[in-house]
Amino acid sequence: TAQEGLRRKSPAWRYGWLVFFGATSGAQVADSTASGSGTLSTMKSSMSQLNIPTEVIRILASHGPVQVSTHAYEGANSATGAPFEDVFHLFFPTGSPTIGALLKSTQVEVSAKAADGRYQIRMKGRAHAGRCLAGHPMLSVLEPWQPEGVSPRQLVVVPFVAEHIEFIRGDADHHQRNAGLTPAGRERPSISRIWFMAAFSGMAGPLALWFVLASAFWFGLQGAEFLGRPMGLICALLAGLGLISGTRLLVISQGFLQWRNLRASRGDAPFLSEGFVSPHEARLVAATSLSVAAIALFAIWAVWGEDLVWRVVLGSGIWLCGPAWALHLAMGRPEPRR
Repeated sequence: TAQEGLRRKSPAWRYGWLVFFGATSGAQVADSTASGSGTLSTMKSSMSQLNIPTEVIRILASHGPVQVSTHAYEGANSATGAPFEDVFHLFFPTGSPTIGALLKSTQVEVSAKAADGRYQIRMKGRAHAGRCLAGHPMLSVLEPWQPEGVSPRQLVVVPFVAEHIEFIRGDADHHQRNAGLTPAGRERPSISRIWFMAAFSGMAGPLALWFVLASAFWFGLQGAEFLGRPMGLICALLAGLGLISGTRLLVISQGFLQWRNLRASRGDAPFLSEGFVSPHEARLVAATSLSVAAIALFAIWAVWGEDLVWRVVLGSGIWLCGPAWALHLAMGRPEPRR
């Protein structure tokens, strides 16, 4: 009929769901961007509470070195630390294998056991590779806790955030066991949410939202005569979002390494500076995203030609944000000391 012919010539109604999808996902992106504000607010709310029980802090303060094991390194190393209510700061030599392991994985377990068996503490949580004590913003606070006879330049401070604590008191016959998640463990975001917010942190979030809406609108305007329009839209979204997320993950992983060397601020490495993601993991996911984008671009080139490839690359805006992020890191603006 005439009405059906009009609907065939007006393809926008068929892509209305794509605009709805873009608006819905864009609301999530905007809520989680701005340098990872969602997770940072979660961190602050959890840290404002007593993350480590007072009795555990008192025992750790007088216990001495604790045993620290990481997911990416077999065996455990001993380390002294400064136990606070929110974070347990651990001191390692600059060449410790634990530091190299934390660059690959942020999963950490800290244990302390009394020589006479009166107590046993086991904490699981997250930590990043830390920063040198000599240039640490909390140097004045941490310096009284550092090992004697060791220069601050030879020590790296690793902040450990306990997410699960097991505390056993008493001997083998009469003991009391308490175990459970800490406030930081209960408020930890899911793995998918962490990666989503990290990949689209900062300007990457609004850029991804713009690309989704612009792609849906452009393909909707092409009409039903456009060859393989749904598949073309899917390939375009995979290519554009893969370019944006992959580049962003590479940027924040490099920002974390510069932040460790006092050549960047904490905001340049969201989710890595909180110990949620390691730079090695970020680079692996970035390589995967860029590989998916390359495959999608090749499919677009093979089916729809070079013009659509250039539209996707230019529409993603990565040609503008990528150099801007690199220039920002090259300027190197460290955070002030407290």
